[in-house]
Amino acid sequence: MPWFRLDESFHHHPKVVRAGNAAVGLWVRCGTYSSQYLTDGAVPADIAHGYGRPREIDRLLSTRLWVENGTTGFLMPDYLDYNPSKEQVELDRGMARERQRRARETAAKKRANE
Repeated sequence: MPWFRLDESFHHHPKVVRAGNAAVGLWVRCGTYSSQYLTDGAVPADIAHGYGRPREIDRLLSTRLWVENGTTGFLMPDYLDYNPSKEQVELDRGMARERQRRARETAAKKRANE
């Protein structure tokens, strides 16, 4: 599972300060949602409204921590600047599976030769 990454200066970025703690809490929750479900920073409207209040969503939009994503919800504009894309995560997972498969085969061969 990928991690949701934040820059170490996030806490004092002007957009973050203007948004306020409640809106930033919503932003972080939705960022981890995006990371878990590999949405590349897209946040479905039902998730946003289920996690936060309209006031918090408005603060994220007014500070441009989010932008509207058509009629489907919201988008975290800088998400892919700091987080791997769905494509990269799936590629990394495939490479990890292959490494593990080769390691299992090597271990099995070693046991058979002992």
